[in-house]
Amino acid sequence: MKNTRKLYGKYKGKVTNVFVTILFVALFLLVFINAYNIQFFANGFTKLAGKGLQVYFLDVGQANATLIILPTGRTMIVDTGSEDSSDDFMVSVEKILSSNGLEVIDILVLTHSDEDHIGGAVKLLEEYQVHNIYRPKVLSASETDESGTGYYVVDTNIYDEVISAVWEEPNCEVEFIEDMVFFEGDDCKIEIFSCEEDFYSDTNSYSPFVYITYAEKSFLLTGDASEAREEELVSSLESEGRDLKVDFLLVSHHGSRSSTTSDFLAFVKPRYAIISAGDSLHPTQDVLDRLEESGVSEIYCTKTDGMIGVGVESSGVFVLKTMDTFIDLPLIFCIIFVVGMAWYDYLTKKRRAVSNFR
Repeated sequence: MKNTRKLYGKYKGKVTNVFVTILFVALFLLVFINAYNIQFFANGFTKLAGKGLQVYFLDVGQANATLIILPTGRTMIVDTGSEDSSDDFMVSVEKILSSNGLEVIDILVLTHSDEDHIGGAVKLLEEYQVHNIYRPKVLSASETDESGTGYYVVDTNIYDEVISAVWEEPNCEVEFIEDMVFFEGDDCKIEIFSCEEDFYSDTNSYSPFVYITYAEKSFLLTGDASEAREEELVSSLESEGRDLKVDFLLVSHHGSRSSTTSDFLAFVKPRYAIISAGDSLHPTQDVLDRLEESGVSEIYCTKTDGMIGVGVESSGVFVLKTMDTFIDLPLIFCIIFVVGMAWYDYLTKKRRAVSNFR
């Protein structure tokens, strides 16, 4: 009987130590490690760091935000999501930059004045040094009265706040969006195809097209470009005798049926389509059908796939990752706690039984 009690005591002590250790590790993960870091690692996004070109389509709900890291280490953000998604936007930006050892934003492009594309800009400018900002040819009411310049004027609180923050950013160059080449070198080129008119009645029509090429892979970002803007782009490039090869297309206007026409898809011929959406209405079935009919190989959506990241090597080989695997740390902790307590209760009852038998 003494040997039984000694064996039981020794066994109980080891189990208790293991149980306490597991609880401590789980608590450490929950309290001291940002849960986003776990999701980032579990979904393989650390494998994108160090690639020649990195393009991240951030999960910002019914909004748009894209972060690009160039082969030189320069950084570029196109749109910043909405006010509601600004915290998620900032968490993603911080994690991606820190995983690459970067601390500044070299280029910020605000495609147009809609809240779901500029809502996170104020927080971004508060937290990071931004060196160059390209803004739409849309004025805020804080800049001028409606009779001033001939440019469209948007009178919303969020656009006023954003433009005020843009002008207050230190050590920063601010320019209107025009046709231009942002960057060229190291087998990488970034072009802007801006709107052709100075005045549109629809703010979406101010959206430029951002075209990125690297190692024979290409990305086309479209903002909320309307059907008319798509026609402008196709007409302009055809008049120059130029094709636009697109591997990765960021579908315009969250997959709204008013954009991404069959003619546009026939011109750009995308291999992969990425849709940034978060509500029950987007993407529309019309657009999904058009994408499939045009021969798109894969369609990704932030609503179901979470953040989508593409890393391209200098050889042209690319890696695509999505944040679709979710690790529910609080649930795991609760399960461990419940199982541990049940096991501890079992051991306690067994000890009492041994004691009574003795």
